[in-house]
Amino acid sequence: MAAMDSDNKSYQKSVSSHDAATPQLAKIGPDDPTDAPLLVKQTQAGIWKVEAAASVWGPISKTLLWVGVGLASYMYGLDNNTNWEFGTYASNEFGHANWYSAIQCAMAILLALGKPFFAKITDVIGRAEAYAVCLFFYCLGYIICAASHSMGTLGAGLVIYVIGFSGLQIAIQIVIADLTPLRYRALVSALTSVPYFINFYAGSKIEVLIVTNPRLGWRWGYGLYCICFVFAIGPIIAVLFWAQNRAKKANLVYRDGLAGQTFLQKTWSFIIEADLIGMFFLGATITLIFLPLVLAGGSYATTTWKDPAIPAMMVVGGVVALPAFIYWELKRAKFPIVPFRLLGNRTVLTACIVNFFDFVSFYLTWSYLYTFTYVATDWDLTNLNYYSTAQSLCLTFFGLLWGAIVAIVGGNMGYKWSFVFGLALRILGVGLMFYARSHYNTAALVMTQVIQGAGGGIAAVASQVGAQGAVPHQDVAVATAAVLLFAEVGGVVGQAAAGSMWNNVLPRKLEQQGLNSTVIGEVLGSYTFARTYPAEIRSKLVTAYGQAMHDMLIPAIVFACVAFIASFGVKNFRLTGAQNAVEVKDIRGRQIEGEESIEPELKRDL
Repeated sequence: MAAMDSDNKSYQKSVSSHDAATPQLAKIGPDDPTDAPLLVKQTQAGIWKVEAAASVWGPISKTLLWVGVGLASYMYGLDNNTNWEFGTYASNEFGHANWYSAIQCAMAILLALGKPFFAKITDVIGRAEAYAVCLFFYCLGYIICAASHSMGTLGAGLVIYVIGFSGLQIAIQIVIADLTPLRYRALVSALTSVPYFINFYAGSKIEVLIVTNPRLGWRWGYGLYCICFVFAIGPIIAVLFWAQNRAKKANLVYRDGLAGQTFLQKTWSFIIEADLIGMFFLGATITLIFLPLVLAGGSYATTTWKDPAIPAMMVVGGVVALPAFIYWELKRAKFPIVPFRLLGNRTVLTACIVNFFDFVSFYLTWSYLYTFTYVATDWDLTNLNYYSTAQSLCLTFFGLLWGAIVAIVGGNMGYKWSFVFGLALRILGVGLMFYARSHYNTAALVMTQVIQGAGGGIAAVASQVGAQGAVPHQDVAVATAAVLLFAEVGGVVGQAAAGSMWNNVLPRKLEQQGLNSTVIGEVLGSYTFARTYPAEIRSKLVTAYGQAMHDMLIPAIVFACVAFIASFGVKNFRLTGAQNAVEVKDIRGRQIEGEESIEPELKRDL
């Protein structure tokens, strides 16, 4: 921290926003009005803390912060590549490999729910504190996993871990939005995905090195990641806390007027401001409606639609939990999860709709792509793995390329037409799959993934930057969470739809080819049998798999078109040096002269 003190020589005081009408908050500092920050209504603690912090750091502290973000992004990507394998080895050792699918179902739901929860945490208590909470859940979960001797303990550890994992995912994007102007945000956001290029190769090597080493094993895999994350996230937490404390000493930070209250009063205030009751109803709604979809039809399916518990859960979720959530948010919540002003924000709403349908379309085309390609081609496993990850690699590359173009062109460029263009490319890529699935041409198969990845990379970054830029700083975390939440839910629906369709369509297509029940049973049990049959049977299998993929592509391209049409609803604005296009302030909270707000009425109300 001694190095950070040198930053204080160069820092300048800037404005920080807060609610002057809120009686529970008071300013620390002199009475000189020239030193007083601008007062903005409804700003929560996390916002004015980070704006004040941005006023006091210099080159060294900024460098440490960005190094921390880079390390956290790398570890996040590496963990995402290898976590599943560690769990597979552990569940096999415990003799309950089939239970791991049920755990994955729960993790998929919590991964979605973690987004709005941590968005509220970052706004209510602060960015540094939110990172600390993420690290706590992450490490606690992995410690439990490493020490587990049963599937129950392993499952508990993974459930706790995924809360921190989900929080880290959104916390990184929120801090990037806090600290970068619109012009550079797409580039910096895309840079956090660059480690995927490294982990694409290194992830499997590290995983094999750990699980096959008799001195290590999967337990040490969890343990090593736990240790590494402490060193990766530690610099972020340290710099943010240091900057907050320094800003407080410089009279730029407000103190919490709840300081004189009892522990119970503080706890109740936190529950109300974080809207934990609304979060409970939201969690119940998503779990009861979407968990049955995953359990009965997704990639981790553990039951069937004939199970009476499946429709029962969905009815309770739709008839009881959802109305309760809507009533609470509209009538009772003082700090709703989604502020009413966002419900009428067409850019945020459009970004959510686009992400939902785009992810449904993606999983309809991708969930069984590896299986289809294995049967339809003679590629070896290495090339199959490269092919199945080609779209993700292209997503990263073209998202980074678009971000670099925006950074170079700057304020002369809006984002809307890039957004629309990216989704048009997605449609082209899905449409090309109709040709590729019946001709099995290598170039055509590869181009489908490259084109979809190019469009998806541009659209994904543009949708997030657009949603963040279309709201005031107070709502950046919530808007980011909404976009990511709809993407996660779209992924759940897409996987469930893909699983249900594939499991119903493929057997019928195999029967239509005149294959006997023995062959059908073997292939449905394991697609790897397809390459062991004579050419005549293999040809029929390829035809059946191609027809099944054709049926999956029809709804996929429909949903892709819905996303494309919806994208025209966003507002276009220039990606300038402002933190957002509503308040038109820089990242230190100072007004930028010469720039007009895209929401002048909302700006007047702030």
